[in-house]
Amino acid sequence: MTLQDAIRHDNVGELYSLIDSNEMLLDKGCTGPFPHTPLHQAAAEGKTNVAMEIAMLKPSFARKLNKRGHSPMHLALQNRHYDTARALMTLNPKLIRVRGRDGITPLHLIAGEEGNNEQESKEPLELLAEFLSACKSSIEDLTSQYQTAVHVAVNKNNLKAFEVLLGWLKRVHLTEILKWKDKCGNTVLHIAMSQGRPKIIKLLIPYINVNTKNFHDETALEIFRRNPSGDLRLAIRLYWVRYLTILFTSNLSLSQFLSMELTRHEKLVLETGLGDKSTRDMVLIVTTLIATATYQAVLSPPGGYWQDNSSNTPANSSAIADEKPHKAGEIILNGSNLHKFTGLNSSVFVLSILVICYTAAPVAPHHPGLLLNALFWCCLHCRPYNRIPEI
Repeated sequence: MTLQDAIRHDNVGELYSLIDSNEMLLDKGCTGPFPHTPLHQAAAEGKTNVAMEIAMLKPSFARKLNKRGHSPMHLALQNRHYDTARALMTLNPKLIRVRGRDGITPLHLIAGEEGNNEQESKEPLELLAEFLSACKSSIEDLTSQYQTAVHVAVNKNNLKAFEVLLGWLKRVHLTEILKWKDKCGNTVLHIAMSQGRPKIIKLLIPYINVNTKNFHDETALEIFRRNPSGDLRLAIRLYWVRYLTILFTSNLSLSQFLSMELTRHEKLVLETGLGDKSTRDMVLIVTTLIATATYQAVLSPPGGYWQDNSSNTPANSSAIADEKPHKAGEIILNGSNLHKFTGLNSSVFVLSILVICYTAAPVAPHHPGLLLNALFWCCLHCRPYNRIPEI
């Protein structure tokens, strides 16, 4: 039996028998700059067991490109041997980033893959999600045409793959990638507009400025006017988005933006050193612990709360505290001590929230929800004081 026979039958035992008789078996014919290795052959034929063994014995084979510019994982995906591609990914997630012909990575390939029916389309979608989860940075890889995996999915009109990519970008806070331009200066929105993809356009509108121009000096909205999709509601929505964008944003090129004076926000970040992630994280951890402790102090103040109702009137000023009239749920601490506690505790809590907002300034423009959350916690902190009786 030859090596080709062992691969064809996916027989690992026979593979090792052949290696035992010839230690240089796997290296034969694999010394050139673009070899078609046994791993390429096993991956192309979907022989997962043999492919895994060869990849473990010869890890370097997994990254090599053959004369056609394909790695073993590229060949597995092109022939729809998804289990083989998945197996190779488990050995080394970075194989997802191997650039082949035209700069296409396995992620680009699977983003453009669409099954012939609903059942067939599920497997490439699952593999796409697994690729993204296994190698987060793979989404940043570009083809020779400067296209991301999202560009590829839109070009192929692969709506389901696009939805997976968009959902993942939102969850990992990388929606800025949607604004990246290809070799012609087109964002994914430009491509969707030119191809008349209303479903994709609706999903992209919140993330990309419709007035962004490509290298042909065309905005996405102008392309839409030239190639209308026939969706009246979408057309109305685009026009509203256009006018709101003009009102609240300015279309600056990168060179124009860099030529401007630093904003107050940018000066704040530079002067305080909050641009450094490690410093920012340390301050946020400490202030969050302080905010948590002061909030907990409101829920469990010194002395606690009365557990019962009492209408007894003390006979003299020296009566013990539990003889004073009170209601269940009222705070036991009273008088000047109560004022000192509430004033000091509230001041520390509000100060810690302000420090959190100040420290989070570098990311606040991208995550305005941070400020809303801080305001929410300030309001929530005041709620327990509603149970404090008037003195």
